[in-house]
Amino acid sequence: MAGPLMEGAVACFGEILLRFAACDGATLRDTAKLDVHVGGAEANVAVALANLGFATRMVSALPNNALGTLALKALRREGVDGDHVVTAEGRMGTYFLTPAAGPRGGEVVYDRARSAFAKTQDYDPAVLDGVRHLHVSGISLAVSEASSTATRALARKAKERGLTLSFDGNYRPSLWKASGRDGRDEIAEMVAMADILFGNHKDVSLLLGREFSGDGAARRREAALALLEKFPDLTAISSTARHVGNGTTHRIVARIDSREAAAESEERVLTGIIDRIGTGDAFAAGVLACWLEDASDLQGAVDGGIALAALKHYEPGDFCRANAAEWRAAMGGTGDVSR
Repeated sequence: MAGPLMEGAVACFGEILLRFAACDGATLRDTAKLDVHVGGAEANVAVALANLGFATRMVSALPNNALGTLALKALRREGVDGDHVVTAEGRMGTYFLTPAAGPRGGEVVYDRARSAFAKTQDYDPAVLDGVRHLHVSGISLAVSEASSTATRALARKAKERGLTLSFDGNYRPSLWKASGRDGRDEIAEMVAMADILFGNHKDVSLLLGREFSGDGAARRREAALALLEKFPDLTAISSTARHVGNGTTHRIVARIDSREAAAESEERVLTGIIDRIGTGDAFAAGVLACWLEDASDLQGAVDGGIALAALKHYEPGDFCRANAAEWRAAMGGTGDVSR
């Protein structure tokens, strides 16, 4: 069973966002009010790990205004070290959400062009002092050329220092389209440096230019092995598969593949879902919490990931605040009242 990492912090690099969500079942086109949460894929991972007891550090850029202060205070309240978040020229990155409801799917509208993070290219390598592991995602590559340059440079510095690196593909076609870039070469550069990748058969197809099906464990294993062959320094690939019944009922299962072995979780049937946003980030955090302690325990890693992802479905906002005891109980399937 995983416990807090004691040999250095986990650093997460990416844009911190404000989320504005339509309320009370309304859509963005007809809502009268918006609910505000702080989030962002990498920040979500940092918060989830901090709540499990890990030392975590956020590396990012925020505007020097009240919105930037709001975001930084939210991270610090969750136990994340925010001392390496720089202030920079530019605006606050935001996104707007129509939550899924019944048969209606959710919709996200990004508004993050020319944000402080998108305009910042240079970060002091000292942000990695005292760090054991760096987590980044493909979103930071897509936001802008400057943020892509910063992401890849920081990853190279991490590898030069002997840190392990996780990369969540998080492919966002709308962001890549808005930036006018293809992205495959930049994503491939990151995968080549990564120790563990969070991605599925679609990510493999994008990188290898071949079609892979997500139907069946054998086809998912085939896709994983093809990518592991292409990128020799990559040691593991982890992913989830989701079947959406409606906006509040989903079935999810997860797996992790190395060259020598694979492990798959039991399927989780989730009903009465409160908030799906951030569940993939919670999955990544749950996998990392176990993988960083014992990279050879694939079953433990995938079970830890699916348990934390399941918990996040029942928390509003982007952050997963489950503590270690709740996480361990969820791995065991316990949902009873603790007395």
